[in-house]
Amino acid sequence: MNDHPERSGLGNRIAGKLDDLTEPFNETVFRFVAPKYCAVSEMFAGKGPLYADGRWLAKGKNIATYTALLPETALAEALASTRYYGFPDEKSAPLVFVTARAKLDHVIDLRHGKVRQRLRTSESSILDTDWRKENNAGNEAVTQAWGWALHESGIEGFITPSSADRDGANLIVFPGNLERHSSLKVLSEVDWPR
Repeated sequence: MNDHPERSGLGNRIAGKLDDLTEPFNETVFRFVAPKYCAVSEMFAGKGPLYADGRWLAKGKNIATYTALLPETALAEALASTRYYGFPDEKSAPLVFVTARAKLDHVIDLRHGKVRQRLRTSESSILDTDWRKENNAGNEAVTQAWGWALHESGIEGFITPSSADRDGANLIVFPGNLERHSSLKVLSEVDWPR
């Protein structure tokens, strides 16, 4: 895959601004996972981007856990891929709803216009980039280049408006960047009936 032409410059837009751009985050987050990934060690491990492309990271680049701030947004995100390709919603099942408590010290919130302005990116770029189309053409999408730059900056995660639920937002967590006092803890294990 060809790197996005702006990729190298995106890191420069973040450099030296982290103290002004980041804020703490301490809330419950949600996601849906396939049943085979509902062991506590897998639910929020962030391994998905190692095997599949996503809006914020191209396959094989880094680990990241995609979560949602609302349960409804988590469901919309879980259905987004099958809907994009025109499959019926039942093709997404079965899914397991899981929750975690995210306690992070350094998060960038891309919902804020002033933050986007300082990074020189737009809400439409975040929401409307067809990253699947870009990837199918052999190119890294601008959102994936941003995900790479944000990961490389060392922040623990970032909040972004959801393209699947225009009223919702996602928290993307970089487990490898978590600081000593930060955490992403599963709130309850999946207890399968016997």
